[in-house]
Amino acid sequence: MNGNIPEFGLPEGWTCSVELQKSADGCFAGKAELREGRDARCVFVLTQQPTREAAYARAKVHAEQFVAEWALRQRERAAPRLKE
Repeated sequence: MNGNIPEFGLPEGWTCSVELQKSADGCFAGKAELREGRDARCVFVLTQQPTREAAYARAKVHAEQFVAEWALRQRERAAPRLKE
């Protein structure tokens, strides 16, 4: 079940696709995939949430956290290192 995915506000070049399924008890679960350009960077599982909106909110939080951590690691990798 892929509905209208809300804007996640990710940095330019990043996208997040979300696939949800509705269980027999009405909860929503699925997976989300983060891409930077054409490169897949992360796929994560979305555990059961009571509503579609709650599942998207959970995906948004995870996506924002991953992208922030990814950017930090990229900056650390690019920073010059002092020789000991």
